[in-house]
Amino acid sequence: MPARINKLTLLVAAMLCTQVQANEPALSFSEAEKRLSVVRQTLVQQADIQSREFEYKALGNLNLPQLSLTVAGIAYEKEISFLIPIINRRAEIDIERDGIRSQVNVVWPLYTGGRTTATKQIAESRVSEAQTDLEIVRLQLLKRLSDLYFSNQMIRQVVAVREQSVQTIQALVNKATRFQQEGLITALDKMQADVALAEANRELLLAKRQQTDLHAALKSLLEVDQLSCLSTDIPKPVSLQNASDWYVEQARNANPAYKKLAEKLTQTDRLIEIERGKNLPEFFFAGTYELNRRATPLTEPDWSVGLGFRYNFITPVGRDASVQAAMAKREQVRLSKEQADADIKLGIESTYRAVVEHLEQYELLAQDIQLGKENTRLQNRAFEEGLTTSLDVTEAELKLAAIQVKSLNAAFLYISSLAHLTQLSGQPEQLPVILPTLLHQNACSNSQGTL
Repeated sequence: MPARINKLTLLVAAMLCTQVQANEPALSFSEAEKRLSVVRQTLVQQADIQSREFEYKALGNLNLPQLSLTVAGIAYEKEISFLIPIINRRAEIDIERDGIRSQVNVVWPLYTGGRTTATKQIAESRVSEAQTDLEIVRLQLLKRLSDLYFSNQMIRQVVAVREQSVQTIQALVNKATRFQQEGLITALDKMQADVALAEANRELLLAKRQQTDLHAALKSLLEVDQLSCLSTDIPKPVSLQNASDWYVEQARNANPAYKKLAEKLTQTDRLIEIERGKNLPEFFFAGTYELNRRATPLTEPDWSVGLGFRYNFITPVGRDASVQAAMAKREQVRLSKEQADADIKLGIESTYRAVVEHLEQYELLAQDIQLGKENTRLQNRAFEEGLTTSLDVTEAELKLAAIQVKSLNAAFLYISSLAHLTQLSGQPEQLPVILPTLLHQNACSNSQGTL
């Protein structure tokens, strides 16, 4: 009777879960990836790009003339004393004026020692750097999404394995109870089956708790209140078609960390030009025009134009030291780029070995699963014929469940390492190429089998 109730409960639960999932839109891995474009981390970086773009636009007029209008209310008095030659007498005139003085001023920098151009190039490079930062964030989010999405799919299948194990051992306990009543086995055999059932239930409870935590983490990453069923199963591990050197070469061309350091090098080069330009003279065009000549002081012209020259012999900040500081900054960036090259190469080689290792482990565990299923079948038959104990049967069943869980974990670690490999090489689009099953959306159902 308990076995029938247990099976009925599982059947009703599966039907209810399937019905709920049928009403929810399926969330494939590719659709979850699209969701990353609107999460807060991405939006923060996009705002930074916009900020730097406006900073670059603000410097667009550095080479153009500066035109200004000055308006001021003035009042002045001027005493003029001069000698009249004919009468040989000195005359004095007092001039008093007031009014609104308005003046147009033009200053046009013609040569600034390259500082203007270098400043604009730094601002442009900062825009590219911000875009690279967005790419870095996107790769990091995609790696985290891959881990959380497929860990949810893994734990779902782990729960299914644990539930199947509980159901199988429960049937064995029922059978052992009947055999004990018929005097075919001892109370110790029956107790061993009960202990195994308690262990299977503990493993199932732990798996369900992990499932709850992983589900909450994925919702937090995607910033959603409700998470529909996940329709892309863990892909079956396959052999890589390219060697690790190929991924290293791709990284040098596509990894955003390289791009960011390249932009940093550009900025330090331009900074050196700015500091060196401070040792050079400046040439400029200047002009003024009085709009209200009645308010113009008598000693000042109504208009003026001319070319100017400026050179600072002494400045508050040491110019040679500033150049040396900029050159030291460039050397720092250059060494960082070399270190990044070594770190990324090491990371790719290590991750590549991890991918191969998890693939080999998955293939070996697939053979162990077949052997474990056969062992469980033989142990059950031997128990029914009185040739073995319930302990042998439960150990075989628990061992099979453990191997199946290890196989699922190996498949998850494979795709996690593979996602990291494509992230390091700057080619996340290679993931669905290597694992075409990522492009397919499956129906959400608890009936999905394990790998």
